[in-house]
Amino acid sequence: MSDFNDPAPIATPEQYRSALLAARQRMTDVQLKMLQTHCKSTEHTTSLDQLAEKTGLPNPSAARTAYRNYAHLIADHLKYMPGLVSNKPMWLYAIAYGLPDSNGKLDGNYEWIMRPELVQALEAMRWA
Repeated sequence: MSDFNDPAPIATPEQYRSALLAARQRMTDVQLKMLQTHCKSTEHTTSLDQLAEKTGLPNPSAARTAYRNYAHLIADHLKYMPGLVSNKPMWLYAIAYGLPDSNGKLDGNYEWIMRPELVQALEAMRWA
């Protein structure tokens, strides 16, 4: 199992709530829609390609950039530093982890499971 398949909690629902509220003023409408779409996906699982399609973004690259930037905001508030891929932090790990049986190829089809603690926070805040 790689770091990106590890479902071990990195924050509590309360810590996520605090991070969501802190990031809200810097969050774009697209990022909020992506977060809500991911949360509402079957088993809270989606790929960046699917997020791009479901949120009307022009391409998976746009989805990747928008979601990564939002995850970075959350990670900063949580004071969380994710693992590296190609010597760059994998910011998405702050909000999701990969399917345990994934082949590990982090492309647009890689499926991400939203962290349960984040789901709990979003549902409690009625953002999902």
